[in-house]
Amino acid sequence: MIVLALWRRGLLGRVDREKVRYFLGRDPDPLFLSRRYPMWRILSRTRLVFSPRYATAVACWLEYRMNLFDGVEG
Repeated sequence: MIVLALWRRGLLGRVDREKVRYFLGRDPDPLFLSRRYPMWRILSRTRLVFSPRYATAVACWLEYRMNLFDGVEG
């Protein structure tokens, strides 16, 4: 469900290596909070796969985070 929700919002085309490393907490900068508390840890993987509403909400949240990362919002 999450891949479909990300695809519908057009986020799969905007993902690059730096954003994926940030999301997974693999960024080399030790001062980033994402290194200690990666974003993926708070998500329920089972609900991402089976719940369309949860997957849509997470996709919306990831779009907001990507926009912040790119400097579009905030």
